[in-house]
Amino acid sequence: MEFIRKSFGRKLALAYGLLFALVFAAVYFYSVGAVEKRALAQLEESMTHQAFLAAHAFVYELAGGPVNPLRLEKLAREMEKSIKARLTVIGPDGGVLADSGVSDDRIAQMDNHGHRPEIELALTGKAGASVRYSKTLRTKMLYVAVPLRKETQVAGALRLALPLTTAQEILHSMARPLAAGLAAGLLLVTVLSFALSRSVSGRVKRLTAAVQRYADGHLGRKIYLRSNDELETLAKAMNQMAATLRERIREIDSERAKFSAVLNNMAEGMMAVDDHGTILMVNPSAEKIFGIRRDSSCGRGLLEVIRHKKLGDAAAQAVREQSLVAFEMEWPQFQDKVLQVQALGISKTPGAVAGMIVVSDITEIRKLENLRREFVANVSHELRTPLTSILGFIETLRDGAASDPERTKGFLAIMEEDAQRLKKLVEDLLELSRIEGNKAAVKSEALALTEQIEAAAAVLRPCFEAKKVRLESDAAKREPIRVLADPGALRQILMNLLENAVKFNKEEGRVSVRVRKAGALAEVSIEDTGCGIPEADIPRIFERFFRVDKARSRELGGTGLGLSIAKHLVEAHGGTLTCQSVLDKGSTFTFTLPLA
Repeated sequence: MEFIRKSFGRKLALAYGLLFALVFAAVYFYSVGAVEKRALAQLEESMTHQAFLAAHAFVYELAGGPVNPLRLEKLAREMEKSIKARLTVIGPDGGVLADSGVSDDRIAQMDNHGHRPEIELALTGKAGASVRYSKTLRTKMLYVAVPLRKETQVAGALRLALPLTTAQEILHSMARPLAAGLAAGLLLVTVLSFALSRSVSGRVKRLTAAVQRYADGHLGRKIYLRSNDELETLAKAMNQMAATLRERIREIDSERAKFSAVLNNMAEGMMAVDDHGTILMVNPSAEKIFGIRRDSSCGRGLLEVIRHKKLGDAAAQAVREQSLVAFEMEWPQFQDKVLQVQALGISKTPGAVAGMIVVSDITEIRKLENLRREFVANVSHELRTPLTSILGFIETLRDGAASDPERTKGFLAIMEEDAQRLKKLVEDLLELSRIEGNKAAVKSEALALTEQIEAAAAVLRPCFEAKKVRLESDAAKREPIRVLADPGALRQILMNLLENAVKFNKEEGRVSVRVRKAGALAEVSIEDTGCGIPEADIPRIFERFFRVDKARSRELGGTGLGLSIAKHLVEAHGGTLTCQSVLDKGSTFTFTLPLA
């Protein structure tokens, strides 16, 4: 069985051998049967002729008068020698009159032969024959019987009996050459089958090796088979199949690469789930938004990985209803994120992608919306206060206060102050708008930092003297530092920071200005001894219109835009502006600019 199982060629050769063996066996047995039948027919015909010839002698004995058994017996024995067959003479009643194979004293003991088939036919005047086993001689015999006619009447029958052993020997002598020829033919066919099977097996092995290469992913190597048969056609079809597969795989890889590139570079987080809510795919943005990892998330339930019931319910609803479910959710675990979620059901096929979840981090958008609302409210408030004051004084003047020169002069002074505040507010808003919109041209040039600090301090000297604030600077004591900056922008940065340091300082306080090199940057620190800033408000002090003490800031004439403008101008130069402050002890503002 192992021989058959391992080799297709051996199986084919064995199949051919078995097939031809069956054919040869059938031919052999058919031929032997046909020869035996033909030989028996010829032998029967020959014995019938001999029986008719011998019957004339026995008819003469029967016609001469009373039957003499001894003469019949003697005649039967003599004719047996020449005919080489046993002779039996049967009377019209079926009784045996003489038998060349039985002694005289046993004739009377023999059975009546009238019921024998061949005797029945002979007694009716016809020749009869049959083949059967003889109990007397214990062998298979051929019996031929002919009628013994006495004038027109049948006076008995003559039967010839011949053992078939002789005929079988003849048949066996004829069958041996036939069997030998068939065996030689079978051997030749078997050898040719093995030769053919080796050829076919070799080509099948080449095809099998090619299929194995295809299964391993090596589709570039072709199969070369020159046999001008179905195997060559199969090899060509396999080559065509490999080329088609290679092209399809190339297209799939290309599409997969495009899909992966899009998926991995999407700003939105994306997850795919099956119909049971198991995560099948997570892109990098989703990993970042939810703080999860792809390798540990795939294959687990959505609620198991992201413990947010609303998200799980939305995904289940989208898959169940094959619809789009959109909502916003807060993600307090990561700095109070606000997420916009869209869950889409795309299939209900088990094991396939059943739903897609797209998540957008809109935290900054919501913050900007809040800032916009605050900005509108702050601008409205800042504009309404001086406008209300101006309108109030105008109404007062109309009601008769204009007749009093002293009061009119005071009202006009206050109105001028409010108008200047409005003008300053509008100018700061326009400046901030230009800076934020990248419309403010920053023309950098090499500037001496010490000179710029001294020029800004000179402009603000009246403010320092009015509040008795002392200005200290180490810029002049250090080696000259030159920076790349726009002169107007640098002057505005220094003016805003120094002005704030004076406004929010205490009486007879101090403002210290220090400069130093920090790598490729120049670092300027402005420290004051003022009221300081609460730690919770420090992250917001650079926002537009943000004031730590709104009433005091407004009294000092601030618009709430100075620090925001300064920060944008510093960043426009490629630097940074930071703040460190301790409540009731003072603040330090530090900004950097590139060295020339």
